[in-house]
Formats: sequence, structure tokens, C-alpha cells
Amino acid sequence: MKTKAQANTIRMSVRKVRLIIDMVRGLNALEAVTRLEFVRRDAAEPVAKLIKSAIANAEHNHKAEPAKLWISSISADNAGFLKRFRPRAMGRAAEIHKHLAHVSLELSDEPKTGRALVKETKTLAKRAKKVTK
Repeated sequence: MKTKAQANTIRMSVRKVRLIIDMVRGLNALEAVTRLEFVRRDAAEPVAKLIKSAIANAEHNHKAEPAKLWISSISADNAGFLKRFRPRAMGRAAEIHKHLAHVSLELSDEPKTGRALVKETKTLAKRAKKVTK
């Protein structure tokens, strides 16, 4: 049984969100929420809220036990940016980009172990390098 949840247009850069989701990838869902409560980064709050939402979806839709749910995949993707302007010298204006992120999460009954987790982490790292270039 797999349960999906998605948080669209989080007002934070993808790079900051990826630092947090790398910490919880492959963990038990309840343990991930507990860890995120003690992380002193702004991105921890929306990611924890997303995990709690996915747990609630699994309980309601599939009658799953929260203690037996594992994060099988979690990823953050670019969602564009908001254009803002800041005044500069001699009457000019400079454009400021306020970045947005989409976070996708999938919970499953059995934990991902060993090679599957390492392979997913490597492919996500390659994708992140392409995006940041």
C-alpha cells in the first residue's frame, strides 16, 4: 500500500528544502516528524506538516497504522519564482527572485533498505546538480 501527498508552492528555495528532506529519506514516518520538530531550519515546518498530512491520508484512506509507515520517496522540485523589485541608485530598479518549491512524498508499508535507497539518493543528487547549474 502506497500513499502520496504533495505540497505545492512552498515559499522557500529548493536548495533549502532538499537539505531537510535528505535527513528524513528512508525513515519511519513518525520518527521523521519527531526529528523535524528539533531541527532549527525554516524548511522543517512545511516538510513535517506534509508528512503528518500523508500519515493522516494513509490512516483515513487505507486504515494503515502510523507506526508501520515508512517514507519510501520524497523529493523537492523547482516551482518557479515570484518577481519583486528593489530600488537602486540613480532611479534604477533591480529584480529580486523569490523562489518556490514543490515537495512530493510517498509513504509505504515496508521500509526501503540497502541498494534501493542508495540508488534513489544518487539519482536525486544527479538531478539536483543539473538543476543548480
